[in-house]
Amino acid sequence: MPRILLVEDEQVNREMFRRRLVARGFDVLTAENGERAVELTTAERPELVLMDLGLPGIDGWEATRRLKANPDTAPIPVIALSAHATADAKEKAFAVGCVEFETKPVQMDRLVEKVQAALAARPPGTTAPPPPTAPPAAVPDEGPKTLVLPRPTGTMLAPGGEHPAVDPPDPAHESGTIGQKRILVVEDNDANRVMLCRRLAKQGFITVEARDGREALQLIPVYRFDLVLLDIMMPEVDGYQVLQTLKADPDLKALPVIMISAVDEMASVVRCIEMGAEDYLPKPYDPVLLQARINACLDKRRLRDQELAYFRAVADLTRAAEAVEKGDFDPQLLVPVAGRTDTLGTLARVFDKMAREVQAREQQLRQEVQRLQVEIDLSRKDAQVKEITEDGFFRELQQKAAGLRRRFRKDGQNPPPEKSGEDSRGPAASRPPSGTGDERPGVADTRIFPRPDLGLTPPPETT
Repeated sequence: MPRILLVEDEQVNREMFRRRLVARGFDVLTAENGERAVELTTAERPELVLMDLGLPGIDGWEATRRLKANPDTAPIPVIALSAHATADAKEKAFAVGCVEFETKPVQMDRLVEKVQAALAARPPGTTAPPPPTAPPAAVPDEGPKTLVLPRPTGTMLAPGGEHPAVDPPDPAHESGTIGQKRILVVEDNDANRVMLCRRLAKQGFITVEARDGREALQLIPVYRFDLVLLDIMMPEVDGYQVLQTLKADPDLKALPVIMISAVDEMASVVRCIEMGAEDYLPKPYDPVLLQARINACLDKRRLRDQELAYFRAVADLTRAAEAVEKGDFDPQLLVPVAGRTDTLGTLARVFDKMAREVQAREQQLRQEVQRLQVEIDLSRKDAQVKEITEDGFFRELQQKAAGLRRRFRKDGQNPPPEKSGEDSRGPAASRPPSGTGDERPGVADTRIFPRPDLGLTPPPETT
């Protein structure tokens, strides 16, 4: 199994290249910078080095020059990797000792052919095993350095190429902070997709990857994206179909989409814009221009979200006014609007204060009405009593009753007590004298007493 040293500063690209090379039968070592590349090459003696030229610190040209200056590592072939396929870059790479030059994004099949050709062209016996006394080189721990959301497990291709249903995202994976924007990158070319996600992550964006249009349509309902970078030419479901599906959905039509394609034709640009795309960028895209277009789309989305939030706040304020008019105002209705810092928030806070005062006043008025109602009922009762007691017939009865009491006292008898609600004859008249009549308990007194003529004239009957 040939041993290869892969030198790449971007972790995502490095891991992607490593896995692909391992899948093709290579034993792969990795280094993240030029210093580490020289160190590992000297210690491990790989059979070939894949050297990225744009490295931090010691770049790939200087690292290759140092390897070729060392007699122990000079025979090891070096293949240069670079995104800048200029004649000057190639000439400089060959000048320091590189045997081949591969342009990024890398076509893996072509790279493997160059690796095999370079290994076959080595003079016999040029690669010696590492020195016995050399300690094994410890590969540093390469923790995650990018802010890329993992795809849900359900989006991986099942056997047979079928896309199973997408599982909802785990809240524990929501690593983005407030204010970070989430972008979906839809690109069928693995190298282009990984490199684009890496660049966006360096700019502070959260990225989610989709390998084709079908997977994109599965991911979009799962995550709340702020922007979609959509390639046009993809197998099965292409970018046109994805864009058409998004714009036909009322819940997703506001999601901004930037189309990216190698088709640099005006007809394609016009078609995408007419279908609802925010912008269109041809491949290979300029990173600075891409960033400017992304920022412009996100600013437009932010302004639209602010406008929608303002309209929702106005609607809440209107509902609160209707509730006050109906008498069922709920102070919690204005809490989100009152938290705004603009003039609408000020209006909501003033309205909330007035509505609370109106509620308190209405409650006070209801209590006052209830108290007045009680007083009115008492006044009615007093008026009815006064009407009865001030009647002439009632006063005549009082005078006759007073005369009877004086007569009883003069005859030595106890006058009947003045108690309301008793029989007109009084307790004395209702009980037989001692020794007369039947005094057995439970036996009614059947004696008939003549009604004395008190000389009272009943009031005339009214019809």
